[in-house]
Amino acid sequence: MIGLSPSPIPEDSFHSLDEDSVEGLYHRLLPTCDQVLLEMATLLQRAAETKVPAVQVKGRVKRLPSLLEKIQRKFSPQDLVEPIPALRRMTDLMALRAVCPFLEDVDTVVEAARMVFEIQELEQKGEGRSFAEFGYSSTHLLVNLPYQLQREYPALAEFRVEIQVRTILQDAWAEVEHELIYKVGAHPLNQQIRRKLAALNANLVLSDTIFQEIRDYQKTNISDLARARDNHFEHATSEHPHFVAPGQEISRSRRTSQADIEKLLKKGLNAQIAGEMDDAVRIYTDLLELQLDNFTLSVVLNHRGMACESLEHHSDAVADFVKARSADPRNARARINLALAWRRMGRLDEAEAEFREVLGFKANSAHAHFGLALVLSDRNEVEDAILSCQRALKLSHTFAQAQQLLNELLEQSRRIVGGGS
Repeated sequence: MIGLSPSPIPEDSFHSLDEDSVEGLYHRLLPTCDQVLLEMATLLQRAAETKVPAVQVKGRVKRLPSLLEKIQRKFSPQDLVEPIPALRRMTDLMALRAVCPFLEDVDTVVEAARMVFEIQELEQKGEGRSFAEFGYSSTHLLVNLPYQLQREYPALAEFRVEIQVRTILQDAWAEVEHELIYKVGAHPLNQQIRRKLAALNANLVLSDTIFQEIRDYQKTNISDLARARDNHFEHATSEHPHFVAPGQEISRSRRTSQADIEKLLKKGLNAQIAGEMDDAVRIYTDLLELQLDNFTLSVVLNHRGMACESLEHHSDAVADFVKARSADPRNARARINLALAWRRMGRLDEAEAEFREVLGFKANSAHAHFGLALVLSDRNEVEDAILSCQRALKLSHTFAQAQQLLNELLEQSRRIVGGGS
């Protein structure tokens, strides 16, 4: 194990000597860190690309200027008398970044990481921000070095590695945000620019969601095409094909091309993004008159319901969310929207049941846990509401609304215990 044996030094020279000590240690560890990251990146790449062929995994060691700046902020001079323990506490000294095309791929890559590494922490960065805020979204893992690498590189055996898993859009936003925000130093952004960035970030989040919906739609269509081919083959090879008399036509329902459906869906989403909710409702209504598969039907109904909510047409919104649930019972977004709508209408039993059913098939939904906490808080079931808030925050440490509700509930609990009003 690499270590330093410092001798007593004057207080006024403490800072510069500590920095030099850290810098020397950094340069001695750097080649080993690079080799460890290369091997860990290869492990994750091989594990993930079996399910996500387009995933790209890269590693990086934190640059020395950034490391020194963070150390000065995080540690006192006394902490740096022996710099190895301080560097072990720097969880982002070594980092891997896995970038994948779609939102669904993020969970797949996380499971691949779980197969090859021991995960110490998992955090959903950015989840829970309101649309008035901005910042990148990313799933962050903190993992130990595999046992084989700990034995091979004992100097780093007790260090941990951060793994960031992002979509392509999340990664692009993170890079640009870093240049625009974290490098401006003493030049903070004014409110107008911050609003523009918040709007841009909201559009990127929605774009990621739409890309995923299109991806799911394509998968559904591939399944439908396969079934159609099977049906056609069965009919064509049947010993008793259906007889059609001369001049007689087989009755068929009108089919609409995929291009027409996607064109209308894109038009409705653009109207919704622009805040033109009346137009969005009209477009989604036109789309619902076409022949849609259940998945697409559920997506369209959910979006029309959200537009109706924005117009305060609450009954129409609930009706759409209910239909979306019927079309695709695993559409968690639609079901959470339905539960929230029922809560606003005071239908707490139905809201609670809906949130619990969502958690039955999507237990890692921070928003479902938070929604359940809201309902339990409405019923004054303070302790259960606190537990639900804590579960939401465990899944998303930056969930500001959940943190605010938790603070209020803890204060309420203290008043109850203390006998205050």
